[in-house]
Amino acid sequence: MKTALLPILALLLITACSGPEKPTVTLYLAMQRGDIEQIERHIRWGSDMNRLNRDGYTPLQVAVKNGRTAIVRLLLRSGVEVDKPDREGRTALWHAIVGGHTLIADLLRKAGAHVEATAWLLDAAHLGVRKRETVEYLVRHGADLEARDEKGDTPLLIAIRQGNHKLAKHLVNAGADVRVRDAEGRTALQIANSLGLGDIALLLKRNGAT
Repeated sequence: MKTALLPILALLLITACSGPEKPTVTLYLAMQRGDIEQIERHIRWGSDMNRLNRDGYTPLQVAVKNGRTAIVRLLLRSGVEVDKPDREGRTALWHAIVGGHTLIADLLRKAGAHVEATAWLLDAAHLGVRKRETVEYLVRHGADLEARDEKGDTPLLIAIRQGNHKLAKHLVNAGADVRVRDAEGRTALQIANSLGLGDIALLLKRNGAT
């Protein structure tokens, strides 16, 4: 009886010592698919989890951009560089906040990610972001609503020039100055009227603009 068990025990020992299975798809494809099993294999086989892919993003940034919270947790546990920049110099936390993924943003901050709230609020305005979560998160973490870009525009003025009513509304609700003037001395209301933006003009007047 004991002799018959020896081959089975040997097989179990070999299996236990053989290590994790090798990935069967590239890391790029695993990240695009959100394939946790394959991503885990890449981690165990020592794939470079901080390397930029052909699109210019790290695996962490891909997971963040796609809102894959479980994969973000997995990558953070594996010790990836949380503030590694993408090809454009933007971090995973930037992508999380601008994309409105606030739960993921909190995970990244707990892992040591650095936030540049004011600069990122201006980025969000220039990109035409419409997510309330983005504005609220950045303001909550210290963004200056009256900061100006290289042209002298605040986030609210940027939103008005774009005709971005949703962003303008979120900024006003967050406390942006509706009486703000641009570098040439024109008020936010004057700019809205000159562009024929009646809905934004009404929003400004309802909140104290004259």
